[in-house]
Amino acid sequence: MNRAPDTRRRRPRNRLAFVVVATLAVVGSLLWHEPSTVSASAGDETAFVAALNQVRAENGLAPFVVNRELSDLARAHAQVMADAGEIFHASPISAGFTGSWKKLGENVGVGANVQVLVDAFIASSGHFANIIDPSFVEIGVGVVWKDSALYTTHRFLQPQGAAPAPTTAPPATTAPPVTTTTVAPLPAPAITSERMIVLLEMLDQVGT
Repeated sequence: MNRAPDTRRRRPRNRLAFVVVATLAVVGSLLWHEPSTVSASAGDETAFVAALNQVRAENGLAPFVVNRELSDLARAHAQVMADAGEIFHASPISAGFTGSWKKLGENVGVGANVQVLVDAFIASSGHFANIIDPSFVEIGVGVVWKDSALYTTHRFLQPQGAAPAPTTAPPATTAPPVTTTTVAPLPAPAITSERMIVLLEMLDQVGT
């Protein structure tokens, strides 16, 4: 006698299979969820300040003093640029700053790492002018990474009533004058094609 197939045993298996597939789909979505690609880096901010102060020292200028409020604002603007995927100046660059100031400047850029961008800022006359401007005595640096690109904002400040940064005077001497030969300064580091393309926005500067 032919009997109708008993489907009662199959239903639990089908339900189990559905639960397993559904569970794998949820786990798979968690495993394949792309993590955030944007992060800030205090270490790189410190490295920028050290590198720029080295440039200042080589040009006979006192080092920048880090302004925490400027740093927070610079980091916030770097985040805005990273989110947008492009570089641009804040408008105005004084937005959000509560301290008194006489002159403000800003450099912004995106590149592969701190040293690449430092070289690029030095090689650009406009950006370099901000770095060695004796009127600027305080600085705020913000760094945000997006994937493998470093977005950075540098804010330069001359507080209201502050004197320009002192320069290093040559040592006093009583020796008779001697004939000296003027040596041209070393050229700024070249940005070669082997390095990641660096994008720099032309400097912005505003005074009261």
